[in-house]
Amino acid sequence: MAEVKNLVYGESFTFKGLMDVKELYMLLDKWFKERGYDKNELWNFEENYEEGKQITLKIQPYKKISDYAKIEIRVTAQLRKLKEVVIEKKKQKMKLMRGEATFVFDVFLTTDYEGHWETRPMLFFIKTISEKYLYKSYIEKYEESAIADKDAVKRELKSYLNMQRF
Repeated sequence: MAEVKNLVYGESFTFKGLMDVKELYMLLDKWFKERGYDKNELWNFEENYEEGKQITLKIQPYKKISDYAKIEIRVTAQLRKLKEVVIEKKKQKMKLMRGEATFVFDVFLTTDYEGHWETRPMLFFIKTISEKYLYKSYIEKYEESAIADKDAVKRELKSYLNMQRF
């Protein structure tokens, strides 16, 4: 079985204001695709309440760094109290949503995701020793890369949401 190391858990930020939900989803999809991540959508719910719509999106794109390790970044977006608003920008009418958004980030590093080193006890022992002493610098580099990608997607989302102030 693969070993999953939790690098970041529950890091979040919130936003209140106008947003284009469809464009926000496309931004996330495009960002991960440009950086070599494979798409993995876990949840995508839309619910209607008296105070407005609620959309819950949970994606967990992954990137295989090598035959031994892969990075997974889970982004959970909860958009609440969404109400449709029509605004005029540069003499064009646009339909946007006004509401609250919370984004939560979790980052995982999975080693031996295909389970090759855990078929026999001796291989598992060799894997443990080699990870601890021989490949420690590689694994640390993978961890840094995963956290840097999480920081970059978080910055991208924040800048997009702040740019969309109307």
